[in-house]
Amino acid sequence: MPWIVTTTLTVFAPLVLIYWYLGKKLLNAVALATTWKRQRIRRAVFGVITYVNLFPLVFLIVFLLGGRTRVPAFSGESLLIDILLVYPFWFSLVIAIQLFCLLILTDVAKVLAFPIFRRRKEAWLKGQSKIVVFAVLGVSIYSMFAIIKDTWTVRITEKEFRLPAQAAPLEGVTLVHIADVQGDGRTTVAKLERYVQKINDLKPDAVLFAGDLVTSGEDYIRSSAEILGRIDARYGMIAAVGDHDIFSNKAKIFEEMRMNGFLIADDTSMTIDIRDVPVTVTLLTHTYRQRPQGGDLERATNGANGKLKILLVHQPAESLVEFARERNYDIFLAGHTHGGGIAFGIPGLFLFAPASLESPYVSGFYQTGSMLVSVTNGLGMTLTPIRFHAPAEISVIRLVS
Repeated sequence: MPWIVTTTLTVFAPLVLIYWYLGKKLLNAVALATTWKRQRIRRAVFGVITYVNLFPLVFLIVFLLGGRTRVPAFSGESLLIDILLVYPFWFSLVIAIQLFCLLILTDVAKVLAFPIFRRRKEAWLKGQSKIVVFAVLGVSIYSMFAIIKDTWTVRITEKEFRLPAQAAPLEGVTLVHIADVQGDGRTTVAKLERYVQKINDLKPDAVLFAGDLVTSGEDYIRSSAEILGRIDARYGMIAAVGDHDIFSNKAKIFEEMRMNGFLIADDTSMTIDIRDVPVTVTLLTHTYRQRPQGGDLERATNGANGKLKILLVHQPAESLVEFARERNYDIFLAGHTHGGGIAFGIPGLFLFAPASLESPYVSGFYQTGSMLVSVTNGLGMTLTPIRFHAPAEISVIRLVS
């Protein structure tokens, strides 16, 4: 069974319990807050929950009947399926989990204040019903707004990096860090062209791409590479290998990326001159299917003798960050996480993304000793067709003395 089918069903499984909990909460709240018949409310709640969860069930049935050839229709190739099934499922998933995290607190409060609840049960339940109704409305509106903003806009984040003394002539140089373009039915030609235009508007001196040109298959390799090839970077473009590059066709991606002006390789260091200053970029291939073995890391870093040292890799593995810090790299660049893709919580207070279980480096800039770590959110998407609290991104590093 394709990973996208398996993963979708795995995501769906725990939702059954969450929707049962939320359905019961909403049923009781609306029944207490209105004069509507309980049976009618139950049918309405059940109908909405059933509809928004049709996607994984239909997906599985179509796969079992039609096989792998039908999978692309559920991965962005059909706008009608996206609108009717895919987006309702993922929008409601975000809303449901955000609501669950909020409403479970009311039950915790009820347990903690049980003596008061027991004496004033009727008043407590009426107050709770209003909280539930307002929470559903508020969380739904906020979540839909945030999803639309984060999914269909691209933010630009900037960070200044203070140069070591030997690289002082690089003052004012602009490095643009991108990743996870993932050309497919949703990362369309037009979307990718707008992305490239935003990059060119930044007037980059060098562009460093942390891998994942396409999502799967070979259909979008050439067009995605050609569009990225329109990036205008004064001192060139360098790319590392991503998971989906290997899942699709790594050899063809190498060919197309090189034809369109990118330097790309496995486990090696290369030096480029920027303002006559040697800058070493070490490319490592660290993915689920291919990782440096044995002495590969040492061999890859043997030529890292530039006055500014950059390590470019797809996955921001904690062990690699430590490896780079110990070998006195100045900048560590990665992608892979999509910023978490979907991060639950409240920005500024607490956010949790499943990607944080894989690495503490999920999104943004981190300082590790004197080394700057940058993990960019990228542009495209893999399993989920939406972003939440993890907007598409172009990361910019400006070198200063």
